[in-house]
Amino acid sequence: MTGRRFFVLLVAGVVLSIAAHAQAPAPKTAPAKTSIIRGRILAADTGRPLRRAQVTLTGPERRTANTGLDGRYEFKELAAGRYTIGASRSGYLALQYGQRRPLEQARPLQLGDAQTIDNTDFTLPRQGLIAGRVLDEAGEPIAGVRVEALRPAWVEGRRQLVIVTSTAGFQGTDDTGEYRLTGLNPGSYYVRAQTRETWTVVNAGKRELMGFSPTFYPATADPGQARLIEVGVGRQIRDADISLALGRPAAIAGIAVDSKGSPLTGRSVSVGQRFLREISGGGGSGVGSAPIAPDGSFRYRNLPPGEYELSVSTGEFGTSGGELARIQVVVNGADLENVRLVTSAGWSASGRVVTEQGAPPPLPRERVTLGATTVLFNAVSGAGAGEVRDDWTFTVKAILGPARLWATLPDGWMVKSVRQNDRDITSSFIERASGEVLSDVEVVITDRVTRVTGQLTDERGVPLSNGTVLVFLDDREKWGDATAFVKTARPDQQGRYEFTGLPAGDYLALAVDYIQDRSWNDPEYLESLRRDAQPFTLGEGATRALSLKILNP
Repeated sequence: MTGRRFFVLLVAGVVLSIAAHAQAPAPKTAPAKTSIIRGRILAADTGRPLRRAQVTLTGPERRTANTGLDGRYEFKELAAGRYTIGASRSGYLALQYGQRRPLEQARPLQLGDAQTIDNTDFTLPRQGLIAGRVLDEAGEPIAGVRVEALRPAWVEGRRQLVIVTSTAGFQGTDDTGEYRLTGLNPGSYYVRAQTRETWTVVNAGKRELMGFSPTFYPATADPGQARLIEVGVGRQIRDADISLALGRPAAIAGIAVDSKGSPLTGRSVSVGQRFLREISGGGGSGVGSAPIAPDGSFRYRNLPPGEYELSVSTGEFGTSGGELARIQVVVNGADLENVRLVTSAGWSASGRVVTEQGAPPPLPRERVTLGATTVLFNAVSGAGAGEVRDDWTFTVKAILGPARLWATLPDGWMVKSVRQNDRDITSSFIERASGEVLSDVEVVITDRVTRVTGQLTDERGVPLSNGTVLVFLDDREKWGDATAFVKTARPDQQGRYEFTGLPAGDYLALAVDYIQDRSWNDPEYLESLRRDAQPFTLGEGATRALSLKILNP
């Protein structure tokens, strides 16, 4: 949230954006590496040193180290700069420097020239665990069931359940039906079990296919009836048994054609189960495929209840002749008929990168890149390939449906505006059909980078290194996933914080003791903070100093 990014919203529910990403130019002389960071990793439950813990340092350079028998680590010959430090060890929760609660943003560590910072210690708590057995409708254990721990989060423009961890890496439940969900932070979780197993029963001489619905603990297919499981620090819950709810498999049928309406004869529709992960966003696993008949029709049978993604392609998407279609469906026991898949070659955006004066930027062209990705986290791999030419014109190709453009710029530059035919489309919602080009796009960049700075202090003026500062545009339409109009920062050990590259506009700012990581994606959360926030206006290229105290909104 604190990197130099500027996103340009171009499509409803999806964004076309331009981002300025910090990439420092090579200095003329190498910075002196005379500083040291030392610390110790301890177990929170016993206070004993943890050997073989891994410590990761990121900032002006990236390094890793392992603790010795005494739990100590050391990074020597470091350049001055702003660093973040993380520590991890099997069986314990991974933490970053300055984290006091689960899912809190890391706090930076400001390191000066020839400075030694000692006692950068971590006390790692034990991981939480949820375990139990998964049982079928007769109370018998069932093997190979995927079990997930979930929590609500604002993802892809709405609040929904995302997977925190799952048994996928352990091939689901074992032959006794047992599962283990490890690595859990303290918090409240829903637990869901799902399997694609089906079987046939004979009822009054009629054969019926049966299966199981995705089932929430303790025994319901309705998320509204699910029971939360509270996990404390290091708490191990071993009796969270789940009784699977019966559900009827269904069929998905429809037609698949290319962008010209021609049947995709001889190809197949891929069916995959869809998952939303807390960190990586969309994902899934393959289920199977359905061949496409000469008339373009397809049918996939015996699909257990759940969320799925259907896709079909005419070749490698993004290459000549390559088209792709992809839709998401929910199966709940009733056949889905008349599903229509229409492939697209994607659309393109083309234009020129210029300075505020309309001239080519005084930058090495190879330091500027452009591309595109969907705002949905399950973006098409390899799509939206961009190229910036020697004359500073660009083309971004193979943008599938609603998407966003992004650009990386060297440090000290940001995007000022995006225009198309003298129309400001910086925050407009636009979509183009397959094969169309959004032409004459002008990306205006500037070296007048905005900056917001400040220092958190208590009532006596003593610097506070804890807390989180949140800045967001006073316009609800600009809130949501991956927006440059909302940023957060933790102060360093002197209580100092800084935001750079915010677009000009009217903003709200406040400091609170704790914000859960990425909760600022949720417009409802930001709305709840609006009345307590301090308003300020940020002009183009302006620097603003804010005086903030920690609030309890």
